[in-house]
Amino acid sequence: MDLILGNYHDNIKCESFLDPETGRIRVRPLSNQGLPTNIVIECSSKERKAHPIGTKFRTENVKVCKKPTGRTYLYAKDKMIYKL
Repeated sequence: MDLILGNYHDNIKCESFLDPETGRIRVRPLSNQGLPTNIVIECSSKERKAHPIGTKFRTENVKVCKKPTGRTYLYAKDKMIYKL
C-alpha cells in the first residue's frame, strides 16, 4: 500500500517493540490493517515506557507524515495511544 502524505487512518491497532536501530521503545501497526508493519507511529513516550515491550495499543487516528530527512512515519492524534 502506498502511503499518501496528509492522509488519516482511523482506529489503528499497534504494538510496542524495541527498535534495533535506536535502542528505543517504538510503536508500529499490527498486520492486516492496510498499513506497513515496518513504519513507526509517533506517540506518547510516557505510554510506550509505562508498559512492557509487545503491549498492544490502539490509536483513534494517525496521519501520514514525513521528516525533512525523508523518513515517512505515522503521527498519532494528540500523541495518544490506548492500551488494549
